[in-house]
Amino acid sequence: MLEKEVFKRKTVLLDRLEKFGFIRENGNFVYERKIYEGMIAKVKISPLGEVTGEVYDEDFKEPYVNYRVESATGAFVVGVRNAYLALLNEIAAAVTETKLYMGGQTNRINSFICEKYGVKPEFMWKKFPHFGVYRNDATKKWFAIIMDIGRGKVFPGEQGEIEVMNLKLDDNAEEYLKQGAAHPSYHMNHKSWVTVVFDDGVPDETIKEMIEISFQNSFKKK
Repeated sequence: MLEKEVFKRKTVLLDRLEKFGFIRENGNFVYERKIYEGMIAKVKISPLGEVTGEVYDEDFKEPYVNYRVESATGAFVVGVRNAYLALLNEIAAAVTETKLYMGGQTNRINSFICEKYGVKPEFMWKKFPHFGVYRNDATKKWFAIIMDIGRGKVFPGEQGEIEVMNLKLDDNAEEYLKQGAAHPSYHMNHKSWVTVVFDDGVPDETIKEMIEISFQNSFKKK
């Protein structure tokens, strides 16, 4: 979904919408603009900051959907798609602020780690620009890493994208796996590390318990 992709690491600031040109309509904020030959874009933002939109024919008022089909080609459909994306990016630049991560729970846990342990995430890889590594400042060892990965890497066969955190629980790993609070680790040693999925399915307090265990384990010598 084009809107989700543009706004996935953005927080909409509702007090900026009317200045941009949005008007209130049935409890939402709505903005319309001609974006291409005979095509009008209508972008809607809910009071919760959820962004949706459509493009329709200026003369016939009929919805136009081909621009959402990735495989659709041709000068017209590509022109409409690019014009609509340009509008979304213009809106995002004017009425949002950037979030470090996509999910609300992910950003809450990041704030907790930064405040409690006095560290900030390190973004170490150009190929994975949103992978944040948290390092024990005393030992320089990792105790957590937040990643955005395909759902299928944790839930085989499922589509989409999720944010996860890997934590080093060592002897406590089996306990949290049995509870269902964690999954076998993605891309790290299954005996020591686990993966926690950020979807509000596991309470913040349980995740904080696991983070503390992982942090204490980062003091251990090999």
